[in-house]
Amino acid sequence: MDQIKIGRFIAERRKGCGLTQMQLAEQMNVSDRAVSKWETGKAMPDSSIMLELCAVLGITVNDLLCGEVVTMENYNKQLEERLVELVKEKEASDRRLLRIEIVAGIMSVVPLIAAIVIANVVPMEEWLASLIVGVCLIPLLVATPFMIRIEQTAGYYECAKCGHKYIPKYASVLMAMHSGRTRYMKCPACGKRSWQKKRIGKDKE
Repeated sequence: MDQIKIGRFIAERRKGCGLTQMQLAEQMNVSDRAVSKWETGKAMPDSSIMLELCAVLGITVNDLLCGEVVTMENYNKQLEERLVELVKEKEASDRRLLRIEIVAGIMSVVPLIAAIVIANVVPMEEWLASLIVGVCLIPLLVATPFMIRIEQTAGYYECAKCGHKYIPKYASVLMAMHSGRTRYMKCPACGKRSWQKKRIGKDKE
């Protein structure tokens, strides 16, 4: 997605409608600084106001995301290119989320391991050792639901029996036995249980 191109397009359409940045901002119920960021390519309009913005500027969402008015002659080509871009962006976002999950896991487990080692090596009262371990357990307890959510939504799982690709329910991921990012789950298509691999695009995760 070329945000610079989209920003210039927004500015061009705004001026064509005879609107200042302030006037457009007032219509969209945002600040003129937000409009300025759109037009300089520093930010994209929020999805919640994208349809309204397009209506004000007299364009389609497809026009907006392409950064130009899409004619009927090249509509299908532009649409296909945009869909490919969206898929690539989703895959990149999923990979970032999985990296964040790894970092969060390490940051929440290391303090707990350190606390257990200290509690067993350093002479101290039993209640104090339990307190230290308990406190260091909190980050892991807090991070775990978020890590499971990432495991559920980033990418997809592929059934080893029928090849069906799907995003499982949170409860299925939570309760499933796993080895790394491979989980033993029931496929919603064929109904069989198997070790299902996490995938993003064509890459195996």
